[in-house]
Amino acid sequence: RERERERERERETRSFLKQNQEEEEMVDSSYFMNTSTTGAATGAFEYPKLYSFPPFFTLQPVAETRDKQLEAWTALVLSYARSKNVFAFDPATFSPFENKAIERSLNETERNAVVDYLLKKGACERVGDGTKKVHVLWKSIKEWETLLVEWAHRTGRREDVMTVDELCTSEEFSDEDFHGMAPSLLLKILKNLEKGKHVMLFQGSDGDDLGIKFL
Repeated sequence: RERERERERERETRSFLKQNQEEEEMVDSSYFMNTSTTGAATGAFEYPKLYSFPPFFTLQPVAETRDKQLEAWTALVLSYARSKNVFAFDPATFSPFENKAIERSLNETERNAVVDYLLKKGACERVGDGTKKVHVLWKSIKEWETLLVEWAHRTGRREDVMTVDELCTSEEFSDEDFHGMAPSLLLKILKNLEKGKHVMLFQGSDGDDLGIKFL
């Protein structure tokens, strides 16, 4: 009887996933190439219909169905992070992994599976601080590099001396996509730009923060 219930849940999930194919397949290689992506959006985040479907919160045993679920979760995580300007999250406390309205949530194993899929797709990276936190890349590293260089040129910030913390937190830059970025992620991007001779990095006067100058 339990096996029959599992088969029924599987049939329901496949049916729903098929009906919502357009929403589920939002993520492909284009999410790294879409330069028209914007930063924080105002108002509440609008979840896809799939988010209200209870089986969405139980990863299915059939590989094809499971892959579609993970693609849908990837689309949801990136869309949510882009809308809310989320640059890093802890899988244990990440809000979208729990839908209180339908009393469903991903368990620890399932949360890790979603994160592993995001890592596999290059949509996030480990923070590397000994925790399970990850940087979520709703823009690729290359896109962030391009954005920062273009911003410095557009706003006349070339040759200005700033700090990593200033770029991440200063209210002066609150309307910019990079505002609120985790300093560790920004530093990685800036180091790549330094290799390409687009920025100069140096120790700040207080010894605690890195100075930045766009070239």
